[in-house]
Amino acid sequence: MCRKFLREVILTSIAERGRAEGAPTVIFTDREISVEGDELKVGMKRYEWWLAISWFYHSLPHNAYGVVSHPNGRLENMPGGLHEAPAGLYRVFYVDKQERSAVSSPVSEITTDGEKLALKIIVRYQVDDPVVALAITNPVDTMMEHIETDVAQYIRTHKHTEIADSAIEQDSDSRLLSFFTERHSRREPLAKALKILGVELKEFMGDKEFVDMRRRVGMDERLIENGKKLEELQQELAKLKARHKADNEKLEAEHKAEKEKIEAHHEKEMQDILHDVNLRKIELDDKAKRMQRREEEFLKAIDAISSSFSSGYPTNPTVISTMTDLVAALKEEIVVGTKSGSAAGKENAANNNRPTKPQAASESADKVEKLTQTLLDLLKSKK
Repeated sequence: MCRKFLREVILTSIAERGRAEGAPTVIFTDREISVEGDELKVGMKRYEWWLAISWFYHSLPHNAYGVVSHPNGRLENMPGGLHEAPAGLYRVFYVDKQERSAVSSPVSEITTDGEKLALKIIVRYQVDDPVVALAITNPVDTMMEHIETDVAQYIRTHKHTEIADSAIEQDSDSRLLSFFTERHSRREPLAKALKILGVELKEFMGDKEFVDMRRRVGMDERLIENGKKLEELQQELAKLKARHKADNEKLEAEHKAEKEKIEAHHEKEMQDILHDVNLRKIELDDKAKRMQRREEEFLKAIDAISSSFSSGYPTNPTVISTMTDLVAALKEEIVVGTKSGSAAGKENAANNNRPTKPQAASESADKVEKLTQTLLDLLKSKK
């Protein structure tokens, strides 16, 4: 029971002392990703051996991994805190876990179009596996040597113009990065230890005459491109003008045709009205003539009847029958004339006011005329 209590007290003391001392300050120099820490003697004191205590407190700074080397040579990336381990002598190595950058030496090569170029690039990288990184001697220098070899290969497989454009275009970083990361991924275990985050061109040193010539060519190309765009705009403007003119001409033609159609319709209506007026005038003249004739016939018939009574009451049955028929015909003519006038007005309205000839009135007038003449002839024969 006492040993258990002492054991817990010592473990608490180890943890408190480790937290109190805090993590060490670790500074990594250029192209050095690891710093060797202190030795850790675990479970080697007599009271630790007697109480079977084999623990240590691992203090870690915020900018580093803590790789612990075991007595048997095994490396283990361990988090900060209290750890139990077999008794023995341990050593801590701090490995940088922050993003780092390195600049390559100028690399000169000949491009595919025969121009000499020198490039210097910036590589952003980070430790991905600290245990593997510790197992490689000078991993950063090794990576940069490979990168410089890749730069030479990049120059040899591209044209001067392509490389110059990659220093300006927005997507150049992605194209450069894909080229270098693809080649870096083939290099194991270096690719597992270090991860490339980005690649950028720092310096671009080419043939000054070629650069000036390329600048002039670029300006000429822009002028030609602007000229093409201006010509396309002028062609588009000409098309719009032609379309606008055609639309206006079409509208004018449609307006003219509609106007002519309306005028022709009005002209036809005027001709129909004049024709109806002429027909109406003729009808009125005919009606006036018929009225005059009717009045004459009526007077003639009255005179004939009056003459038959001038020499006394007629005794001839034929004369009496004729007079009776004449009076009936006169009554019929008056009735027929009144009805025919009303019917003619309705028929004219149904026929758009076009005049029609009253056949019943004409037949009645002929009958009156015929009977009047017959009566006069009978009176002459009597004399």
